[in-house]
Amino acid sequence: MCRDADESIEVSWTRSEEIISLLKKKLGLDEDFFIVRKSWEKEIAISGIEISGYKSGTIFAQTQSSTASFELTARKKEIIKKLNQYIGSSKIKNIKVEIK
Repeated sequence: MCRDADESIEVSWTRSEEIISLLKKKLGLDEDFFIVRKSWEKEIAISGIEISGYKSGTIFAQTQSSTASFELTARKKEIIKKLNQYIGSSKIKNIKVEIK
């Protein structure tokens, strides 16, 4: 009887991992996202801009400030280069910013 319960728990755990993995992929929350987010906070430091997602080489950011949006746009190439150095490849191709 214990064996069946253990197998059931293992199957449930596997399904949970699969669901979490699919959600993370759908939301663009892979390992690179967390590296980018941490390095963004440490290195980029544009006040008032928050990373909201990362998918297919594009970072999605939000701000309430048109000034912060302009600064991001002006520094986009520099920021992409710096973030790609943290990841160790040229995965980041673009940054899109939305004013909330």
